[in-house]
Amino acid sequence: MTGLLAACFVLSLGCVGAAAPLPPYHAKAAAAAAGTVTPTVHCTLPAGQGEATGPQEMNVELSPPVVAPGGKVHARVTLGASPATSAIALDDVPTIPSLDLAMSGGATGTVTVRGAEFTMDVPAGQPIEIPAYEGDFLVPVDASGEISLAPVRTLTQTKVLGSVFETPCDVVGDVGSVGTVTAEGTTSEPATLTAPADPVRPNTSVKLRGSRWTPGATPVPSLCAAGGGGCDPLKFTSNTLRIDSYGTLTGTATLGEAGAVPDGGYQVKVNDGTKEATAPLTVKAVAAGNREISLSSDSGPVGSVITVSGRNYNPDRWINIIGLDAAGTGLDDSAVYVKSGADGTFAVEFTVISDAVAAVQADEGNDPATVRTLPFTVTTEGGGGGGTAEQRLTTEVRAGTLSMTQAGDTVDFGTTVLGTDTGTQQARLNRVEVEDARGVNSGWSLTATLTGFRSADGNTIPADAVRWTPACTARAGSVGAPVAGSPAALGSEAASLCRMSPDGSRPFTGGRFDADAGLTLTVPEFTRPGDYSATLTLTLL
Repeated sequence: MTGLLAACFVLSLGCVGAAAPLPPYHAKAAAAAAGTVTPTVHCTLPAGQGEATGPQEMNVELSPPVVAPGGKVHARVTLGASPATSAIALDDVPTIPSLDLAMSGGATGTVTVRGAEFTMDVPAGQPIEIPAYEGDFLVPVDASGEISLAPVRTLTQTKVLGSVFETPCDVVGDVGSVGTVTAEGTTSEPATLTAPADPVRPNTSVKLRGSRWTPGATPVPSLCAAGGGGCDPLKFTSNTLRIDSYGTLTGTATLGEAGAVPDGGYQVKVNDGTKEATAPLTVKAVAAGNREISLSSDSGPVGSVITVSGRNYNPDRWINIIGLDAAGTGLDDSAVYVKSGADGTFAVEFTVISDAVAAVQADEGNDPATVRTLPFTVTTEGGGGGGTAEQRLTTEVRAGTLSMTQAGDTVDFGTTVLGTDTGTQQARLNRVEVEDARGVNSGWSLTATLTGFRSADGNTIPADAVRWTPACTARAGSVGAPVAGSPAALGSEAASLCRMSPDGSRPFTGGRFDADAGLTLTVPEFTRPGDYSATLTLTLL
């Protein structure tokens, strides 16, 4: 292991944080409508961190003051400090802010002002304030007269560890208008949009069609709440939408996975820069109808390999397939497992292991409500008679060895900057595979010792600055259950990573077993700078 970890990665997030300021805002030549309100907002924090409620000042500048029906309005949003804070500090977090505004008067519905993505530093334990951001929205094509806009919800999306975390803050109660625009002029011909009437699954392509769009423009799909707010283009991972020279919209938009797009009613919105339209869309991970399984054959001799298929299952879930005897008892040695696809279907080969098989059962994630069973008949081949004969088959099995291999020989804790970092860094031991092919019941033990860290200048960090939390598992088909060692500080005394004890209930133990450990290095507060290394020795007995 060399070096020390440079930064901490934290799964939990508070509300949004500060970012670098936007370039100076240049007002339009026409006067902008602006207003400030300070409503109470109720925020739902991501990663199960709870909720926060309190006042938040909101200012919105709208321009131009007069637009044609269907015209574009530019908005500059300035938000005061959020009622929520972050328990930890995070640096350079990609962030996208948005604000939903409810229209009244000359138009109704909800529009979304979505800002551009920027990076921000999130302070710990301090009120968090987003710099002013800007975005555009279109007024409805049937708008007429003065339109008043009032905030109803803010949404902040932060990207951490490859995932998008959302912090919605709903405005509590009615609040005053933050500005008005007036729709004047001749109404334009509205674009049309159609989406599937039947429920669609997450992580699948949704066919969209429409007419009277801007010829040659680039359409962008978003998924909105049923009321029209919270429009989010990130809910679609990709699209093939295009508008031809006649203004006809065709193509598909692919929804995100089930975790990002839960079941419910939505509005899908398409915007081509000058026109937009919406259509209702229902998302349901499990399509209408019960889960169903089928067998490629419902009878056959012992040793038959049949295909078990299913449909109407949740996507990306483990499906358990097992044979049952006549009493309905599971035959453990027959079990196979398969993951359902994005469309909720699966197919897997199943082997009829004995004449005790009387049925085949499938369930989704061990949920009793999803159990489906079909009968299977074990047959004997031939027409009877003809006599019998015997042949004696022999073979020899020799004992193998106890051995281990490791996935790598270096663990890097990165870099610590003294006086700025916490000094506590994380890493993971390279995976170790133990193979016991001896065919005996004597068990085995895998332990480790660690030297102190030493730099080229002779400076040291004690070995017990490293603690580990071991983990070990048996691979499929192995005999015996390994036991992980206890969390402990490392040093010259052997610490247990994984062990297999003799098992009196079995004739032998053996197979392949994986072992690794989470590592935590706590750098002493007063440590000489330098590159440090230490040697961890694994011993298998």
